[in-house]
Amino acid sequence: MGEVVLSDAETRHVRGSRRLRAGDTLTLFDGAGQVAQGALVSDAAPSARRKRGATCARIEAVQVVPPPGRTLTLVVPGCKGARLDWLAEKCTELGVTRLVLSDFERSVVRVGPQHLDKLRRIAIEACKQCRRAWLPEIAAAGSLTAAHPACDPGALLVAHLDEAARPLGAALAGSALLGAHVVGVIGPEGGLTSTEMDYLRSRGGTLVWLGAHVLRVETAALALAACWAAQSTGLVPRAADAGPRGGIDR
Repeated sequence: MGEVVLSDAETRHVRGSRRLRAGDTLTLFDGAGQVAQGALVSDAAPSARRKRGATCARIEAVQVVPPPGRTLTLVVPGCKGARLDWLAEKCTELGVTRLVLSDFERSVVRVGPQHLDKLRRIAIEACKQCRRAWLPEIAAAGSLTAAHPACDPGALLVAHLDEAARPLGAALAGSALLGAHVVGVIGPEGGLTSTEMDYLRSRGGTLVWLGAHVLRVETAALALAACWAAQSTGLVPRAADAGPRGGIDR
């Protein structure tokens, strides 16, 4: 079906980390649903299509994986150091569709282009590891109002310690969310301000609690993503809206 020339980064991965040689099989993906099976081609003799020393793969079959029918966008503040890398990696593994890094009023870390390039590389590596065909979108936004994307009615979930908050599992299991495009908002370490809370309520946000303890940003994001992933795949049955109150101060 043709040949493709691997990038320098992929060449290092194939030759160095995987130690593959000509004739070895490999899987390639474009991050947009196309997954190809192929084999490495000897790079000893260059052709008109590739320069000497280039690493090429011969494509033998292509599978098209449809996009997920149920999506999750997470709006989160930036985290310090390796915590942000870990968040992007695990969100990718759990199937988060879009990760939006927003500047909340009490944000400590402001995410810029220098963060996004690294986070996208991490997401690519995570997709390889977990065999995910669709790359998550990772973006930076200014204020919460700029970060909040459109979602289905009733599908905006806001993690919070409020006594009136619903258990996350019960909120996700609601009939309105079974096939919905869900948006989850996790506030910064200092919590959401009253202005931010008023805005989210005005957009129809539902307060949800994630457990009995105060969680860091990345832990809260992964708790929400993991519960959503379990509900999406049918691993968790329809939840009852009952249980002790607890949660996080996001």
